[in-house]
Order: sequence, then C-alpha cells, then structure tokens
Amino acid sequence: MPRYDYRCVSCGVFEAEGSREERETECACGNTATRLPFSGAPYLRGQTVPRQIPDPVYREEAEHRELTKTWGTAERSVEMIRKNIVVDKNGNKSVNVAGMI
Repeated sequence: MPRYDYRCVSCGVFEAEGSREERETECACGNTATRLPFSGAPYLRGQTVPRQIPDPVYREEAEHRELTKTWGTAERSVEMIRKNIVVDKNGNKSVNVAGMI
C-alpha cells in the first residue's frame, strides 16, 4: 500500500499508508487528517499510477506552490522583469511578458 502525506489541524503533516481512494485518515491524536495534493507515488507492477486531484482546494494549493517556486522571492521577480524589458524605436519601454513564462 502506498504512503501519502496527510495534514492534521493540531499535529501538522505526517506520513501514513492509504489507498488511492482514501482522502482522509485518522491522526494519532484522534482528529481527521486530509491527504495533501501530489503526495505519495504509488507503483503497481512497476508502472506509475497517474495521480488525479478531484478536489479543487487541492488543485489551488498545488498551483499556488508551483507559482511560488517559479517566481520565488521579490528579488527574483524584479530580476525577471528587468531581463524582459524591451525598447521600441521611439524609446518607449515595455515588458515582454511572453519571455517571462
């Protein structure tokens, strides 16, 4: 059985075994803990099972983490903007957003 990361309100994050369908489990303190998105990597017969995130809250949290990884700090954001400044023939400056992706 694969292992997944779960979050308990009082205990925090912990790892436990669970099935693919299980989205919640009981924590050691007795509270209900919810499974974190993209936790665990189940393998069946050597094949990776595709992960699905049915809950929109899980998807939002995962997208937020990915966005934070991409841009990181304010210094990194400013650096990306400065790298992608373009000047047209009239001397007007603009930011090439397509180059920032």
